[in-house]
Amino acid sequence: MSNITVKYSKAMKMSDLIDADYKLLLLLTRLKFSLGFGDKSVEAVCEQYNFDPRCFLFLANIQSNKPIMDVQEEFNKLPLEPFLYYLKCSHEYFLESRLPNIRRKLKLIFSEEESSLEKLVLDFFDNYKKEVYEHMKYEDNTVFPYVQALMNKSNEDKYSINIFEERHNNIEEKIADLKRILLKYVSGVKDQALMTNILLELYMSEEELEAHTFIEDSLVIPRVKNIEKGLL
Repeated sequence: MSNITVKYSKAMKMSDLIDADYKLLLLLTRLKFSLGFGDKSVEAVCEQYNFDPRCFLFLANIQSNKPIMDVQEEFNKLPLEPFLYYLKCSHEYFLESRLPNIRRKLKLIFSEEESSLEKLVLDFFDNYKKEVYEHMKYEDNTVFPYVQALMNKSNEDKYSINIFEERHNNIEEKIADLKRILLKYVSGVKDQALMTNILLELYMSEEELEAHTFIEDSLVIPRVKNIEKGLL
């Protein structure tokens, strides 16, 4: 379960970590870790996939144990590059898996009498998906290469992380609007179980994107600002 208030460790079995908070399965999915790791420790699994185990534990702990962490202090002890990889993997997960999966399900829940509402909802969702795509691809193609160049001390671009900060918007807000539309106006008579499944997926997506935004805005951007200052 979430908020177990027992911080994870590198020696812990990966299977025990997942059993403590099943939502961490999504972290494994984003980082492209495969199941079937037997009794391997968190450290061993991370090394198998060439991902810093300290950064993995940080991501796992802010998912489950954020109230008992000094998040900023712990983040400042860690390398930045694994978090850029994590954010890029998260973008890929949302654009290629989560959002297409939600849309596929949305097409299945409307009755024939709800055809006009179906068009309204799908148009709303498609516009949202386009906004998320543009948001995430800008980060992948402009922001992350800039940060990587800064870390390599090879950057000659006149870009600044302040530009990103000023234009960075919260992409989870429209999910709340979609949830309200579905809850209030779509009957779900065609498949109530699927309707519930979609709503649960939207609630999870909202939470995940809020956590994603927190990492970018509260952790990565301040670190990048410090790197910029160090290169002046």
